[in-house]
Amino acid sequence: MSMLIVVLVVSNFFLLGTSRLRALIRIAAFEGLVLGLLPFFTQAEGFSFHTVIIGAGGMLLKGVAIPLLLNRALRGVEAYREEKPRVGYTTSIAAGIAISVLAFWIGAAIPRSPLFPNPQVVSLALCLAAVGLFLIVARTETVSQIVGYLMLENGIYTFGISLSAQQSVLVEMGVLLDLLVGVFIMCIVIYHINRQFESINTEELEVLKE
Repeated sequence: MSMLIVVLVVSNFFLLGTSRLRALIRIAAFEGLVLGLLPFFTQAEGFSFHTVIIGAGGMLLKGVAIPLLLNRALRGVEAYREEKPRVGYTTSIAAGIAISVLAFWIGAAIPRSPLFPNPQVVSLALCLAAVGLFLIVARTETVSQIVGYLMLENGIYTFGISLSAQQSVLVEMGVLLDLLVGVFIMCIVIYHINRQFESINTEELEVLKE
């Protein structure tokens, strides 16, 4: 499990350091597939029905369905890179390192208990959620912000995995389906923003204030 956590943390740095929108989607898809493996390593009961549903559902939605929706949305717009991020890429990576250190420091302070049997997973959840929030704030392209939203939800999903022994599978799958619907709506918004402003930069929406 430690290797999966390292892979996810390193992939966060790639997310923070790339300007290519399609690369962002591919990395987000990769993280979704890796996150789908986490339940099989964190649940004591092993390959139970609950674990298989959560793991497979997460991989299908986060690693396949949502990236396909985002790639389809990108095909209809002429946007390939994040041209003018609010925070530069070098600074973003430095922020990602700081976020990771802080998240795992907090996780190390959490005592192992029946409620939190895997403090490392809680640390990972905090790291993913914080990186997602940072992307939402630091980027201006709609696709980049949607990926940030996905990262934020990945953190919530990961936190849910650490507690899944106490949760119903219906609750977890309901959250995943809400995510799918949310991204579908966002893809429609991308299309309409591009048709109106010939750009998917959210700063263009400031003209609506005038």
